[in-house]
Amino acid sequence: MKSMWNKVKQFLLTPYGKAYLVLITLTKLYLVYKWALTYVKEFGGEAFNIVGASIQSGEYFSATIFTVICAYFTIKAIINIFKPSQKSEATPLIKKADIEHVQS
Repeated sequence: MKSMWNKVKQFLLTPYGKAYLVLITLTKLYLVYKWALTYVKEFGGEAFNIVGASIQSGEYFSATIFTVICAYFTIKAIINIFKPSQKSEATPLIKKADIEHVQS
């Protein structure tokens, strides 16, 4: 099972794997976006109606703001997928020289 997981991790680090992650991310975000947009429009229309503005203006305004926010986080997610990972060496808390100094 461990070797299977390593193969999956290795694949996801390739350009094809990253493209696969982008496809999955965009698909999920689009489905959630479409589902939520109807509720956002309804809420925006009701909010503008309470204030005294037209319902259509509220729906348009809330849909635009929601789309901009979703686009920002979508682009941010895609950039993070393609950003190279920073591999830092694991530094031990106590260096070997410190251990030898304590032992003597």
